[in-house]
Amino acid sequence: MSPEDHMERIANMRCICCELLGTQQASKTNVHHIRADREGRNDYLTIPLCHDDCHQGQHGVHGDRTYLRALKMTEWGLLAVIISRL
Repeated sequence: MSPEDHMERIANMRCICCELLGTQQASKTNVHHIRADREGRNDYLTIPLCHDDCHQGQHGVHGDRTYLRALKMTEWGLLAVIISRL
């Protein structure tokens, strides 16, 4: 599967944080890249996050990370859940 096909598949999934938190997703899904090293991003190391809340929101991964703490997970843990569902 090409990186583009993989990212499209991730983009069509429900936000993994909303799902695990039991909340309703209110905005479109973004493909969030997990940084693996200093060389940049890898298009296969991606997770689906809703744009307005879990991705770019105040408590999301680019905010204060409250949701990750509530789930007692890291981005890598969320990736493991996604991999198990593919």
